[in-house]
Amino acid sequence: MTSQPAADQSSTTDEQITAVRTLLATANRRLLGDTIAVEDDAWHAASRLPGWTRAHVATHIARHAEAFARLANWARTGTEQQMYPDDRDAAIEAGAGRDGLAIQTDLDTTAGLLAQEFDAVAEAGAWQTLVRLRDGREVRAGLLPAGRLAEVVLHHVDLDVGIAVDDIDAPTAEAVLGWCVFRQTSRTDYPRLKLVCESGTAYDFGPRHGADPVVINGPANRLLGWISRRSGPEGLDGPTPELPSFG
Repeated sequence: MTSQPAADQSSTTDEQITAVRTLLATANRRLLGDTIAVEDDAWHAASRLPGWTRAHVATHIARHAEAFARLANWARTGTEQQMYPDDRDAAIEAGAGRDGLAIQTDLDTTAGLLAQEFDAVAEAGAWQTLVRLRDGREVRAGLLPAGRLAEVVLHHVDLDVGIAVDDIDAPTAEAVLGWCVFRQTSRTDYPRLKLVCESGTAYDFGPRHGADPVVINGPANRLLGWISRRSGPEGLDGPTPELPSFG
């Protein structure tokens, strides 16, 4: 069993980053392929996220791409940038009123922009540069592709356009789980958990000290669905305690 520590960013190699970027490229193609036929009325219907239409979710995905592109540019140039220099929520609300063609074009264009920025970081050898997320937490640029993959995959599910948790392949689910561990590790409201994938890779959630962790085994996609609250505990082996909100 290989345990994945949440705070060890130094172990992210160029090969691992390239592998995650390959998964991200596939996830982007799948997202664009599944949304190209969505009609205007459907874009403005409810998504799986309470209070948001599909257009809200898609606009958020696009604005997040721009935000991570700023961080990637910071890593490459050394010039500090904020993820969201303007009001993120207002931008999402404004973008949610557009027609389907504008939304689809936005998703495609911003995904391409971020890919170009990631290429530039790779060429500059700047993956180990620290940048700052929206909540003030510092992260090495080499983890940004995994963070973007999580955003695309989980919100693709939220769009409710044909993909569910069970459709996420194991390598993608494991990469996203790794990012989720990193993002949630500072929280104290999680029970102490060890999520063990069928591959043997294990992820530690919650407090690092105290009682022994609750061990939960299962397919990586089902573990991801449960921890991100996109699905229930079906298909998992072990006790599944109540979880706090995910985000």
